[in-house]
Amino acid sequence: MVRTSSMDELDRAILEDLNVDARRSHRTIAHHLDVSPTTVSVRIARLEAGGIIRGYVPILDDEQLGWDLWATIGIRISKGKLREVEERLARNPRAYAIYDLTGEFDALVIGRFRDRRDLDRFVKHALQDPHIERTNTQVVLNRVKEDRRVPVSLRPPDRADSA
Repeated sequence: MVRTSSMDELDRAILEDLNVDARRSHRTIAHHLDVSPTTVSVRIARLEAGGIIRGYVPILDDEQLGWDLWATIGIRISKGKLREVEERLARNPRAYAIYDLTGEFDALVIGRFRDRRDLDRFVKHALQDPHIERTNTQVVLNRVKEDRRVPVSLRPPDRADSA
């Protein structure tokens, strides 16, 4: 496994280039960073083998594909049943992300749905699970920021970034 502490500036620069466009060829990245294409290929292979790069996926426009509604669903789950319930929920393609939480709810599902009826069916189906004690659903009105790219730099944020 590649640890971030064993990554050098070239690894980080390669990752930054891939964050801009993961379709860039190794040759293009090499030219941009003034290193050989072989160096880039070896570094990327090592980052993939170490799990830093877990895959490459296109960023699709969900609304154009009919996923018009997003919601967050807080879920309170019976003691000792968290993993079991989360694994069951994770099998549903509407569950975009599932997180364990502290606080009032045990899990948070971020889901995408075709419409309100689709969301309603999802929640009602979830509530049939005897280990789901309660849910709290919030419909997303507008997505202000959504970016799956992970910042590569370890530099502290600028003051403007933290405001």
